[in-house]
Amino acid sequence: MKLNCEIDGQRVLIINSGAEDVFTKFLLDRAVFVTTDEEFLKLADPRSIRLVMSPTKLSFAPETFDTVILFFTFFYLPKHEAIIENVNRVLKKWGKLYIWDVAIPKKMAHKSFFVVPLLIDTGHELIRTVHVTKWRREQPSGLVKKIARERGFKVMKEETYDQTFYLELVKIAPLRPQTS
Repeated sequence: MKLNCEIDGQRVLIINSGAEDVFTKFLLDRAVFVTTDEEFLKLADPRSIRLVMSPTKLSFAPETFDTVILFFTFFYLPKHEAIIENVNRVLKKWGKLYIWDVAIPKKMAHKSFFVVPLLIDTGHELIRTVHVTKWRREQPSGLVKKIARERGFKVMKEETYDQTFYLELVKIAPLRPQTS
C-alpha cells in the first residue's frame, strides 16, 4: 500500500491502536500521537506529543485539530461509531480525516485470527509488517464510509489495495445532538 505523507494542517491527530507509526517521523512537532497501549508511545517520534488515550473518549477540546489520521484503528478496535463521533468533535469544520484500514471478510468457522501482511511505501522507505487480530467480525469498507457519512463526513477519495482501503474524508457538519 502507498501512503500519502503530504498531510496538511498545523495540528494533526494520529490515532493508532496497534499498527506501527509511520506518520510522526514526517509530521514531527505537528503531530499528536494517541494510542491505547503505552508500549506504542516508544515507536512515535519524540518531537511529537505522545499520549495514552482511548479513541472512544478523546479528551481534547472541540475543533482542536485540522487533520485526523486513523491508521488500522478499526482493525484492532472495532468501535466505529464512537471513534468517528469523537473524531468529529475534535476535528475543525472542513478538516480532513484520513483512514487506512482493512476490509475483513465474513468469519470462517475454522479460523481464529485474521492476518494481513503489508508492504507500506511511504515514498521515503518501504516498511514490511504483518497485522494480526482475533477474527470476530466482518468489516467491509462500506460500513466505515456509511458510519462516517452519518456522522458529518463526506468521502472525497477512496482507494483499495487488495484487502486494505484508504479513505480521504472532509468534515462537513458537526454531530447532531441526540434526542431522546
